[in-house]
Amino acid sequence: MRFLPLTFLFALTLFASPQDINSFSSPFEQRIVDEHGKVITYRGELWAAKPQNALWSYQKPIQKSVYINAKRLVILEPQLEQVSIRSLGDEIDFLEIIKKAKRIDNDHYKATVNGQTYNIIFKNDLLNAIQYTDSYDNKVAIQFLKPTQNGTIPPSRFVPTIPSGYDVLKN
Repeated sequence: MRFLPLTFLFALTLFASPQDINSFSSPFEQRIVDEHGKVITYRGELWAAKPQNALWSYQKPIQKSVYINAKRLVILEPQLEQVSIRSLGDEIDFLEIIKKAKRIDNDHYKATVNGQTYNIIFKNDLLNAIQYTDSYDNKVAIQFLKPTQNGTIPPSRFVPTIPSGYDVLKN
């Protein structure tokens, strides 16, 4: 009988809702299909943690790191030896999109944030994919390949290191 409360807590973690995700990381594949059917595929890794931190580290076909926090967006582009820094306005963070998702059926959720609708797919209670049409009418599908939810991500992961000699563009 002593194990019943522990079993109950374990069961709660198995059936976590999107609102229960405090951190997320996964390698990903992002496919963008334009209005003419041209496909561009990116591969990389994502780390996200509350309150509003994300790092999208693109590795193929180009290297690029996109750091997002509550106040600014930093895009580090090694091939161009360039970094772009801008203040954030009404943009919404990755975990906020997931948090606002409403269940459609067992594994499918939908969220509308700032007029943008996202289709969100879970498999085995883990975030598996996000699909949406962007402001340029491109169909975007992000597939998470080995998702980890609510793991520990050090805050230093979200702090960009800008190499000396890089051009810094501020918007």
